[in-house]
Amino acid sequence: MKVLITGGNGFLGKELRMQFQKNNYDVIATGLGKDRISYHNHIYLELDIQSPSKCLEVLQKHQPSIIINAAALTDVDRCQLNQSECLSINCDSLNNFIPYSIENRIHFIQISTDFVFNGKKGEYKENDFCDPVNYYGFSKLEAENKIIKSGVDYAIIRTSLLYNLTGNNFLTRFIKKIKENVELKIVDDQYRTPTYIFDLVSAILIIVKLKKNGIYHISSGESLSIFDIVCNFVKNMDSNTSLIKNISTKDLSQKAIRPINSSLLIDKAKKDFNFTPMNLNDVINRFL
Repeated sequence: MKVLITGGNGFLGKELRMQFQKNNYDVIATGLGKDRISYHNHIYLELDIQSPSKCLEVLQKHQPSIIINAAALTDVDRCQLNQSECLSINCDSLNNFIPYSIENRIHFIQISTDFVFNGKKGEYKENDFCDPVNYYGFSKLEAENKIIKSGVDYAIIRTSLLYNLTGNNFLTRFIKKIKENVELKIVDDQYRTPTYIFDLVSAILIIVKLKKNGIYHISSGESLSIFDIVCNFVKNMDSNTSLIKNISTKDLSQKAIRPINSSLLIDKAKKDFNFTPMNLNDVINRFL
C-alpha cells in the first residue's frame, strides 16, 4: 500500500517515513531541500506543497492510497509576523491534495495542533469549541475546517509538544543548552500534554491501518507545565537544574500569544483503538 508523506524532512516526517517503511508500506516522502535521512529504502522527492502543478505531478505519477500531511510552518512567532506565508503553507496548500484525494478515494491524514484552542480551560476534548489565540492556531483550524467541509475521507490528529531524546525538538534544544552551562528561562504557567514521538507515530499507524475517520487527540494525556517537563528530564540526566529559572508568561516578549493551558484529553483514542501512550516518567525510566 502506497503512502505519501509530506513534510518528510521534518522532526515528525522523518520518523513517519522510517516507521511506515518498517511496517511494509510503499513510502513516497516529500520535503523541502535535500533528503535529511542518509539511509532508507523508499522514495524521497523535493516538493513545494504550494505548487499545484508539482503536487499533481507527484500524485499522478505515484498514485498513493494514503496521504499523511505532516508539512507545516510551525514557528509560532514567524506565523504571526508572516501571516500570508503561514496561511499559504498550512491551509491553502491543501487545495493541491484534497480534490485528487476525493476523486481517488484517498485516506487523508492531517496533523494538527492543540493551538486550535484558546487555553482558558485545558483538558480539551475533540468536540470542544476552537478559538485560537495566535495566527498559527488560526491557520491550522482553517485547514481542519477546509478538510471537514470538503467531503474527503479524513482523519485529523491534534497533538501537543512533540519530543524525543534525539533529533531537533524543544527538549533536546533545552538539554543541549544545559550541557553548555547556559541559563534557561522557562515558563511555569503554561500547560501542555507532551507527546513522545513514537506514541504519535504508532497512533498514526493504527489510524491508517483501521481506516479511522474524524478528529483524534493524540498525546500523553498528562498535563504538565513546560517548566516541570524540562526539570524532570534534566534531574534524571544528573545535570545542573540550578541553571533552569522559572518565569511567567507575562515576562516573555514573544510576538504571538500562547494558550495558557492547551492540554488534550485522549479518551476517544483510548476507547476507539486502545491507545496507551507513555507518560513523561515512563519515558524517563525506560531511556534515561
